[in-house]
Amino acid sequence: MGEQIHAAATLVDRLVHRAEVIEIEAESYRLKEAKELNATRTKQRRTTKH
Repeated sequence: MGEQIHAAATLVDRLVHRAEVIEIEAESYRLKEAKELNATRTKQRRTTKH
């Protein structure tokens, strides 16, 4: 198992060796959708309890 982890780390290192890091300061669409879904579910729970 240790050799597999080392091999994977080596592959990742080679892939990102010359990569450029791009910082994105926008909100994640996945996070936005999760928040909206959570708000919808919370609203549904409140209406079904009463």
